[in-house]
Amino acid sequence: MRALIDVTHPSLAHVFRPVWAAWSAEGHECAVVARDKDVTLELLRAFGIPHVVLAGVGRTQLGRARELLAREARMLSLARRLRPHLVIGTSAHAARVAFCVGAKSAVLNDDDAAAVPLFRWLSYPLASAIVTPSCLAHEGHGPRHLTYPSYHALFYLHPARFTPDPAIRAELGLPDGGRFGIVRLSALAAHHDTGVRGLTESLVARLRRDLPGEVRLFVTSEKPLSDELRRFALPVAAPRLHHAVALADFVLGDSQTMTAEAAVLGVPAFRLNDFVGRISYLRELEDYGLAFGFRPGEEEKALAAVQEVVRRPDRRELFAERRRRMLAERIDPLPWLLDRVRALVGPEPALERPA
Repeated sequence: MRALIDVTHPSLAHVFRPVWAAWSAEGHECAVVARDKDVTLELLRAFGIPHVVLAGVGRTQLGRARELLAREARMLSLARRLRPHLVIGTSAHAARVAFCVGAKSAVLNDDDAAAVPLFRWLSYPLASAIVTPSCLAHEGHGPRHLTYPSYHALFYLHPARFTPDPAIRAELGLPDGGRFGIVRLSALAAHHDTGVRGLTESLVARLRRDLPGEVRLFVTSEKPLSDELRRFALPVAAPRLHHAVALADFVLGDSQTMTAEAAVLGVPAFRLNDFVGRISYLRELEDYGLAFGFRPGEEEKALAAVQEVVRRPDRRELFAERRRRMLAERIDPLPWLLDRVRALVGPEPALERPA
C-alpha cells in the first residue's frame, strides 16, 4: 500500500507516529506532508519521519486562505506522482486530493462538527471514511462514519506505547518526588478560534501566588510569553513534553489537546475557554472525573478547583483509579485504525506505480 499522510498539527505528529511506524514495518510506502505549525516539524524530525512542507503558514484570514489553496495544489501534484492508495489525516485536503487521483481517503477528527463547521464542509463531503471517537456517533454521517470508543490522545499515550520517564524531574531542576503544575497557553489563532477567550496572564500570576510553596509552576505556550511568564517557561523539548505532563500535579490551560492528554494520563486537567460544553470527547473525560471545564467568567471557580485538588493528599491514587476505569472502558485505537484502513483500501494493492 502507498499512503499519503497529512500532518497539520503537533498532536497529529504524535497520532500518526505509531501509524507510520506500523505501516513502514509492514513494507508499505508512506509519504508525509506537514504544516509548519508550532512544533510539528520539530516533532517529525525527532521521530525520524521524513516529510515535505507544502506551503508557508498563513497568519491572517487571507493568508490562511492562500495557504489552503497552495497546500491543496501542491498536495495534488505530489499525489499525482505518488499515486497513493490512501490519503489520511485531519485534513481539509485529504478527501478531494484522494478523489482526484482515485484513492481512498480517511479523515480523522475528534472535534464536534458544530465546533469546527468550516473543517466539516471542506473535509467530509468526498471522504471515503470519516473517523471519529464514538462520542460523536450522534452526528450520523452515514455508513462512511467509523467510530471508535476511545480518544485521539490514546493513539500515542495509551500505556501500550507510553511510559513516563521519571528523569524528567531532573530536567526540570526538581528533586525526586518534587511537585509541579503546568499551565498551557494556546495561541487561539485557528479559524475556529475567532473570538474565543482563554486564560489571561493575570490569572496565571494569581495561580502561581496561591499555590502551596512546594509546588513549582511551569508555563508552556504556543504564543510568545511576556517577560514575566518567560521566567517560568517549561524547560523541556517538545518530544519530552508528555513525560512532564504525566508527572505533573495538575495541568491548567485553554488548549483542548493538552487537556485531553493530561486527562488520559490520569493528571487533573483544568480548562478555561469558550469551548467548554461544546466538545464531546472532553465532556466524556469530565464525566470520568479526569477533566474539569470552566468558561470565561468562572476564573474564581477554576482557581478554587485547582487548589482543592492540589491540596488533596490522596490526589494521585484518586486520579489513578479514575484513569483505570477510563482505560477499562476505552480501547487502544491504534489496532482498530490499522484494521479499518486495511478493510477500506481492500485487497493488498501492488506498490508498482502506473506508468
